[in-house]
Amino acid sequence: MTTRTSPVVFVYGTLLGGMILSEALAGAPFLGHGRTGGVLYDLGSYPGLGPGTGAVYGELYAVDRARLARLDRIEGFDPRDLAGSLYLRRPVDVQPLDGGPRIEAYSYFYCDRPRLTQPIPCGDYRRHKLEQSDQPQWYIAYGSNMSSARLRERLGGDAIRAVETGYLEGYALRFNKRAHDGGVYANLAYRGAGHRCPFAAYLLSPDALDELDCWEGEPGHYVRLGLPFPKADGGLGLGHVYVAAPERVIPDRMPDPDYLQHLLAGYEEHGFDPGALPG
Repeated sequence: MTTRTSPVVFVYGTLLGGMILSEALAGAPFLGHGRTGGVLYDLGSYPGLGPGTGAVYGELYAVDRARLARLDRIEGFDPRDLAGSLYLRRPVDVQPLDGGPRIEAYSYFYCDRPRLTQPIPCGDYRRHKLEQSDQPQWYIAYGSNMSSARLRERLGGDAIRAVETGYLEGYALRFNKRAHDGGVYANLAYRGAGHRCPFAAYLLSPDALDELDCWEGEPGHYVRLGLPFPKADGGLGLGHVYVAAPERVIPDRMPDPDYLQHLLAGYEEHGFDPGALPG
């Protein structure tokens, strides 16, 4: 487990990027996505973390003491009045989703346990918010499914309602997700400034997303999470993305040529430079 000189916080709800309180972490170094143990609960306008054996997904940020004190106030945590606090700040063990070493971070546990009655099965708040709608939703493809032909082959010819393209700033395409046959598939990892990953966002029905879960082996192989992405109109959208489960992350190497051909087709279809592919 790694330790840092500045505090690290693991956020899982309204403080996440793209959510209503995300500005509280504006300017704080983003360290990537992670998973910790516990159960996430729906409390109406915000979620709460409770003890348990499930998986909860969120984001890691490095913060200074002043920002940590501000987060304490936002979460209703008073170290001088634990009984009167809404949340308790406690250390948690977080597994980064890129497969790196575990990180010790602070997170906020909800105190009023009788209210913890509606678990969020997927463990991801942004995905949960998306799934409360029965309308078509965005799926962010960065690997072989960037090719619309491959996606239609999997989901049917009329599955795609619309498409937008762009770059996920700070993210990188990796070939480090272990496949069934010992090969590798594409993965998405946060790498910070200087990195950007091309994507094609497809508008799909909720039923199509459920079908895509089967193709992606969710959650044992890939985990489906909610992720903000830049829209063509300059705004910020929220879509579904599949990232490799940490247990499936292995050292990078080139994928099978047939698999790589799907990525090349997707890059060429959407006007991205195929020469930018890793390797």
